[in-house]
Amino acid sequence: MSKPVILHLLGSAASDYYEGVSVLYAEQCLQEALKHQTYDNLPCKVHADGTWSFPKDLSKESMEEAEKMTTDKAIAKIAQLQPGAVVPHMFCLPGMTTYRAFCDLMSLPLVGNAADVMALSTNKWQSKAIVQFLYQGDKPKMAPPFLVKPCNEDNSQGINLVREGGDVDAALKAAFEFDTEVLIERYIPLGREIRVGILEQDDGALEMLPCIEYFLSEADPIRTAAHKLVNDDKGVPKTLATGGRKCPADIDDVLKAKLKDLAVRSHKALGCRDYSLYDVRVDPAGEPYFIEACLYCSFSPKSVIVAMASSTGRTQQSIYEMLVNRAIGRKSAKAGAKLGMKMK
Repeated sequence: MSKPVILHLLGSAASDYYEGVSVLYAEQCLQEALKHQTYDNLPCKVHADGTWSFPKDLSKESMEEAEKMTTDKAIAKIAQLQPGAVVPHMFCLPGMTTYRAFCDLMSLPLVGNAADVMALSTNKWQSKAIVQFLYQGDKPKMAPPFLVKPCNEDNSQGINLVREGGDVDAALKAAFEFDTEVLIERYIPLGREIRVGILEQDDGALEMLPCIEYFLSEADPIRTAAHKLVNDDKGVPKTLATGGRKCPADIDDVLKAKLKDLAVRSHKALGCRDYSLYDVRVDPAGEPYFIEACLYCSFSPKSVIVAMASSTGRTQQSIYEMLVNRAIGRKSAKAGAKLGMKMK
């Protein structure tokens, strides 16, 4: 009996930076998945010029040799492959939204969250209560200290902390290089920086996984792109940054209950599926504040959901295959009459 084909959707329709991020994470996931041979794991790459390719692997040589094809030919190729599910590895805004919606249009079940949920979480203005929202030419009305963030950007690019007496114009200029919409967010004094993960079980129960704590200092109090990725001399990511975190974090029962309540309510409110992740700032008094929803996971051994679950004794294979099998099952679950507007 042939194994299900799992298509790994990667690349970027937006920038070399996000293509580098995508290839980096997808490669680590594929390397681990291929060890177990449970599925036929195949890469499908989107290019900045709008073409597609299907390299045999993610080596530089294979990606360069793979035939580039137009969207109509790529659709025919995907239909021929008949994937049982798609694992998305695209970080750019079109990848988070348009290409996930494309999979829905082709009735290709996705591992993780759907396009509409990703669109909501990627836009930080919409996914949390924000004090101020700026366009080009606007000036902040809030007194420092505050954070300046591009609205639709990932991996902490363009984020700056403006302290009292700091250069507001420079921070705005840096943020507007990434987006036409910018957030001004009140700075929460450094207590702790926690990442909280929710893993949805097959019966629908929402489990809060052991948390990750990122260690920061007053001299370096916010996580930026430099804390996450190491870039080459062209600014394209080549490897993950290391150090400065602990999992499981040392969290008492009181804070754990607050974090779980925040994460479970956020998961339901955003309409998340399979899993969700949240960056939370805990102030010196122990009160947690939602920073943003981070609804992407690469399912490599070092990725956040897998790292959290591994501290409870679960393996990358068990998490990856649980969610892939669930996604495969969604296609048959869609069969039959539907009375509502929204597909699940």
